[in-house]
Amino acid sequence: MAQSFSAPRKRAASPRFRIDLMPYLFILPAVVIYVIFNLGPVLASFFLSFFRWDLLSPTTEFIGFKHYNFILNDDRFWNALSHNFIFLGLAVVIPVSMGLFLAVFIYEIRKGRVFFRAALFLPAIFSGVVIAYVWKWIYHPFAGVLNPTLELVGLGAFTQSWLGNPKIALYSTFIAYTWASFGYSMVIFLAGLQDISTDIFDAARVDGANFRQKLFYITIPCLYDVFTFVITLRIFTAMGVFGVIYILTGGGPFYASDVIDIYVFRMIGNYEMGWATAAATVNTVVVVFLSTGFIKYREWRSWSS
Repeated sequence: MAQSFSAPRKRAASPRFRIDLMPYLFILPAVVIYVIFNLGPVLASFFLSFFRWDLLSPTTEFIGFKHYNFILNDDRFWNALSHNFIFLGLAVVIPVSMGLFLAVFIYEIRKGRVFFRAALFLPAIFSGVVIAYVWKWIYHPFAGVLNPTLELVGLGAFTQSWLGNPKIALYSTFIAYTWASFGYSMVIFLAGLQDISTDIFDAARVDGANFRQKLFYITIPCLYDVFTFVITLRIFTAMGVFGVIYILTGGGPFYASDVIDIYVFRMIGNYEMGWATAAATVNTVVVVFLSTGFIKYREWRSWSS
């Protein structure tokens, strides 16, 4: 009997392959937007740093690393970078500590938790421009409220021009930055506290642990990953601070509160686009080095312990 043969059927595409591909299709629009509006400008800025361009001329001139050589020998650049590092050191300690203790306070109280959470987070919802103008009015030597308040409570000897004194101008701007930023740290820590099992705190309470012991032996160790995220966030914001300082002091007086972003903005105002982008590129490298180094250090400590 003759046997009938039929052409082999094509195997259907594996459904598993389609399922594995689906997550990438969902994030594809976000990736495209990120590349176009974030990664693209960064790469274009790096490319532009090797050219001389005055923003108005249609032509550019390739000059290699001359802009980098100039800014690395510019005292004003190092002065601005040192102020960013001062900001960073203070930002890692003060807003983070305030956020942690306020989060613990809200977590511990029984009544008014929603009110305190909303009231303490309120400054963070305002734009940096609004916050800067509020503090500019507070610091005003004649029409502000800080100096009259100090005189009212008998501390008139401390009244001064808070934004006009080169010795304290940078720290005055940092207070405004702290007022605007501690709320973010507080909310993130509060979310981390809610992930800690209440059984741990109940057991510690039964064993007679006081507030300090619960904080240092339970709360802080359980918030290890949260600390990593919060401090990394502070690195990015402190190294990229601009609006608050620009409105309060403009980097003055006498460059006493100058930071890298204001330095870059000043170079753009002078039509030195290559110079400005070179400074911005160096700042980006510093931020990536600091954030990556900190995360790797935390991972090493976690692994070694």
